Amino acid sequence: MATYKVNVSLPEELVGEIDETAAELGLTRSGFIAEASARYVADVRNLSAEERRRRDIDRALATFRRIGAKLPPGAVDEMIAQVRRDRDRGWRGEAER
Repeated sequence: MATYKVNVSLPEELVGEIDETAAELGLTRSGFIAEASARYVADVRNLSAEERRRRDIDRALATFRRIGAKLPPGAVDEMIAQVRRDRDRGWRGEAER
């Protein structure tokens, strides 16, 4: 993997904290900043993925509510009961096989 040098401007106090923490961890300043940056990028990506999952779940729930509103009374309860019976019998869907 290629390594690039970059120039960044940081407050003096932050550089001091970085140097102290890096020394405690046995890292160079560059190593510490690289590790911290990689972790931050991963956190941002994970958060974005989590937000997408939440949005997808909300969209699915809205769809289920629309479908449920069109079903006859008691149908949803019967579907839930059937899913529970299938689960208790150990049924596994295609994706889980």
